[in-house]
Amino acid sequence: MRLQERTIAEQRDINGYSFPLVLAPDTGSETSREGLLDWLSTHRDDLKQKLMQHGAVLLRDCPVRSPQDFELVLDAAKFVNMPYVGGAAPREQVIQGRILTANESPPDEPIPFHHEMAQVPNPPAYIFFYCDIASETGGETAIVHSHTVYQRFASLNPDFAKRVEELGVKYVRIMPEEDDPSSPIGRSWKSTFQATNRSDAEARMKEIGTRWAWNPDGTLHTETAVVPAIRYDDRTGMKTFFNSMVAAYMGWVDARNDPKKAVVCGDDSPVDGDALLKTSQAMDEECVAFRWEKGDVLLIDNRLVMHSRRPYTGSRRILASIAVG
Repeated sequence: MRLQERTIAEQRDINGYSFPLVLAPDTGSETSREGLLDWLSTHRDDLKQKLMQHGAVLLRDCPVRSPQDFELVLDAAKFVNMPYVGGAAPREQVIQGRILTANESPPDEPIPFHHEMAQVPNPPAYIFFYCDIASETGGETAIVHSHTVYQRFASLNPDFAKRVEELGVKYVRIMPEEDDPSSPIGRSWKSTFQATNRSDAEARMKEIGTRWAWNPDGTLHTETAVVPAIRYDDRTGMKTFFNSMVAAYMGWVDARNDPKKAVVCGDDSPVDGDALLKTSQAMDEECVAFRWEKGDVLLIDNRLVMHSRRPYTGSRRILASIAVG
């Protein structure tokens, strides 16, 4: 089995590369799961190189028909699994240790653009998505190149861009004791830190420099360590808008959390909300949003590309996984 490049209408040219790169079986080759896994194993180094060049790779019309197949794809390409510790989104474990559901927040709520787990000191290098069930309408996992976002952000408000690059940012979130699927940030402190008790959660928070306070109702008030808002990718020489500022400022809202207080500069000064709203608009202008098809696998270099989720109707089941570099 061989994979070859294909075009889709939504693709854009980013820095001279198609975004995303789309790979599909050669019409002249036999298609089988074993053939796909063999191709991925043989071409795994080239695949990671293409991920760095293009930012994202979409595998389409490949024989990936189940969560188990999705896991085999990642294993064949030798992506090293990373536990999902520190994320905000409510998720369900599908295959122990590796495959989870994507953010399960209500379908009528958009999820703003973000780098996965940008609020932790060591975010994943890669994030992967698999379409198990495509929604009737909407539900696109839109992607945007973070270097393009940085350029737009820096041009919109150079002073604020310089400030957050120098100071970094901190994220503030109040977590429930149990998962709250009605909230886009409803992941409980137990799930967030993979802890069964407060002592275990506190040990995890100490490891990553998070400050905390326990509330009388069992919720947990957290403040992350200062983390970068602008990063330099030494592989490509690009600066990236590597943060969750827009997502936090616009989307970290529920009965416990005020999004306007969800992110602050590293010196505790407020962020520039107007600049973030304009940057969100710029993201929408620069992004790619293609319709999911059953069996699609989207591989994303999390160091270079941000993702989001659009509202949808009907059933939708997108699975996810993350990996270290």
